[in-house]
Order: sequence, then C-alpha cells, then structure tokens
Amino acid sequence: MRKLFKDFFYNAIYQVFLVIIPLITAPYLSRVLGPGPLGINSSVNFTIQFIMVFCASAMGQIGTRTIARARAAKNQSEFESAFWGLWLIQVTLSAITIVLFITVCLVFKPKYYIYFLLQLPFLLGTMIDISWFFQGIAEFGKVVVRNTIIKLFSVVLIFIFVHRPEDLGLYMLIMSMGNLLGNSVFWLQIRKYVPHFVGHYYHFKASIVMIATLILPQVATQVYTSLDKPILGLFHSTTQVSYYDQSQRIANIILGVITSITIVMMPKMAASSEKNQQLFLKKSYETTLALGLAFMITVMCNTNQFVPWFFGEKFIPMEHLMFLISFSIILIPIGGVFSNQFALAIRKDKEFAIPLLIGAILSLILNFTIDPILGALGATINILTVEAVVCLLRIWIVREYYDARYIFKDTPKYFILAAITFIIGFLMPNLIPNVFINMVFKSILILAIYIGLFLLGRFELATDVKQIARNMINRGRK
Repeated sequence: MRKLFKDFFYNAIYQVFLVIIPLITAPYLSRVLGPGPLGINSSVNFTIQFIMVFCASAMGQIGTRTIARARAAKNQSEFESAFWGLWLIQVTLSAITIVLFITVCLVFKPKYYIYFLLQLPFLLGTMIDISWFFQGIAEFGKVVVRNTIIKLFSVVLIFIFVHRPEDLGLYMLIMSMGNLLGNSVFWLQIRKYVPHFVGHYYHFKASIVMIATLILPQVATQVYTSLDKPILGLFHSTTQVSYYDQSQRIANIILGVITSITIVMMPKMAASSEKNQQLFLKKSYETTLALGLAFMITVMCNTNQFVPWFFGEKFIPMEHLMFLISFSIILIPIGGVFSNQFALAIRKDKEFAIPLLIGAILSLILNFTIDPILGALGATINILTVEAVVCLLRIWIVREYYDARYIFKDTPKYFILAAITFIIGFLMPNLIPNVFINMVFKSILILAIYIGLFLLGRFELATDVKQIARNMINRGRK
C-alpha cells in the first residue's frame, strides 16, 4: 500500500506539473509572440497531436498492461520478448507514419509546412518512447523525475531564446526537441531490465488487432477534446474560444491529480487476480469519487472570486463557464476508472472503445447545432453532456464483469456528503478583504467540513485512511 501511494504521489505531482508549465509560460509567450504566431502554433500542434496517436500505437495502454502481466508471471524470456517485440511494432508503425508525414510536407507543401517539419523531433521522440515499460513495472519515479527535468530545461530555454514573434519557429523546435530528449533518457537503463535483444514482433497479429482497436477511440477522443475549440471558432469570435479554453485550465490541473490514480492502478489490476481486481476497482473508484467531489465543490464555491483575481477583469463573463466545467472533475476520472483502469486491465478493448466513439459522434452533432446559438456556453454544455454520456457508458458497458452492489455501496452517501458541504460552502460569506487569503481560508473550511463529515460517515474508505494514518504515526514513533 505504501508503494501504491508513493506511485500515486509521483504521478499526481507530474500531472500537475504538465498543466502548470503552460500557465507559467503562457503569459510570457502571449506577450512576446502575439496572437498570430500562437494561433499558428495551436493549429500545427493540434495536427501533430493527431498524428502522434498513430506513432504511439496505443502502447500507453497495451504496453503497460502486457509488461505488468509478463513481470507478474516471473518469466524473464517472455518479459524480454514482450518489451522488444512491442517496441519493434511501435517503431515500424511510427516509421511508416513519419515517412508519410514528411512526404506530404515536402510534396504538397501545406500551409505552415515549415513549422510542421520543425515538429519532426516530436514524432521521433514518440517513436522511441518507452515510458510505458517503466509504468508496467511500476517504476513511476523514473518516468516522473526525468521528464520533469527535461521539461524544466525546455522552459528555461524558452525564456532565454524566445523574445519576439519571429522566434516562433525556435519556440516550436525547443518544445519538439524537449520531447525527443525526454524520451531518449529512458534508454539509459533499459538494459538493466531487458538485457537480451529480441528481434521479432510480439504476437504480431494479436497486437495489431489490439492496436487498431485502441487507436480508433484515441482518435475519437481527439475529436471531442480538441476539435471542439476550432469548431466554436467557426461560429464565434476568438474571445468566446478563449473563455471556453481558459475556463478549463483549473479543472485540468485537478484532473491531472485525480487521473494519476488510473495511471498507477492499471498495471496493478492487469497483474492481479479477479478477486483482487474487484477490490482494486472499489478502492480506486471510491478514492476517485471522494477526491473529485472535494475538489469540485472547492472550485465551485470560489469561482466568482477566483476568475477576476487569476484571469483578470476581462474574463468575468467566464465565471459561469468555470462553475459548470467543474462537473468534469468527477465525470472524467470516474469514467477513467472503469475504462482505462478496469476495461483495459481485463482486456475488454472493444468495451473501452465504444463509449469514446459514441462520444465523438455526439460531440460533432452537438457542436454544430448548439455552438452557433449559445457560443462558449453551448460548447461547455456540449462537453459536459458528452463526458456524462461517456462516463455512464463506461460504467454500464462492463457491468457484467464487476459486482455493482459491492462497488457502489457507499455512492449515495458520498453525494449526500457533497451536497451538504456545497450548500455550506456556497452560502459562506467572504470574511477577509484580501481575495487570495479569503479563498484560501474558505477552501480550508470547506475541506475541513468535507473531511469531518467523511470521517463521521462510516465510509469503508475512511476506515482505510484511518489505518494508513495510524501506520504512518506508528512508524514515525519508531
């Protein structure tokens, strides 16, 4: 259990770090590059993210669970075959994708093709990415520490070398090379774990079927998590797009913390027996729900003060968007527990894919019908509707593989606890003139009320938390 919480901590810190970096660099880049160059970067980056899906070959899911199972079986030969064979598949598919990418850029020369070519190191970095191996063997510290160092180095280079709109290409190259360098460092220790190279594909036909099954939902995810912004831009001003995009910033930071549970738990579940999988699923679901509700309530109760304080007075019309998008703090990670963590761990790849495909189709329909009428508010309603549908489908579609009464036993109590805390927090007056201090004070009170009710509510998870606290105290006394 101690190792599990350590892994969760590493990933939580890293996921927050990934979101905080843009918050640090965004004010600087918006001033030195300006909206035009940043718009070019956004367009190019969206396309590269889409292409990256094919280079990554779904190894984040397939590789992690396969390595976890091979390691649990304690068969070194199978372990080495799994790693080298899967990576060879990844390299082959990446090489094909990159060759097609370069050919299109050089032959057809699409708009901004020079900037596209500057992203080539990014794709090469994805080709050699073996972070999934270290996640499979639960060495999360190596993944987090090395990537954090590389990304910090990239931020330093941005502040040193990027000073004017003409430096857009340099900025894009720094970010692209950072990805290549960050993924290269994983190879420094790989021989320690898999010293004998295996020069053949790993269960080629079965692996290709799995990859094809899992790439499709990743493409679908890109549709409703990225394509929604340019669609909104077709019907409304960049201001509306900015309100919609910025309103999700804080929620995304919190989601990074909570979804770390999924990253940590998936290899554990993949290597576990059916009985342990049920236990892991219950603990992970309840932890995700408890954390999600606490964060959601805290954000909602502070939105009216936070938006003008953090984003500025010009963003006050965004307050209701940020309030609404806070619901995603529970919808997305709970759905992830039943899909990324459970469905993939028990090899139900089709069940993993179907909700995302439905979500993509629903997103396109809603965005083209509601966005023209309601603008940023419509886009926010759309994404919440899609995430709610996807979440419910993820829970429902694998229902026969878990005991619902066992898993959801305490769920009603969690929502009652959340409702009581929200009412108290929402009605709480602003007692301190300083906005920042007042928000901190209010947040502490809200969390204290939530934790107090949680500990008094006879939740099974509360018993686990109390036991962990006792163990930590006892170890501290020794």
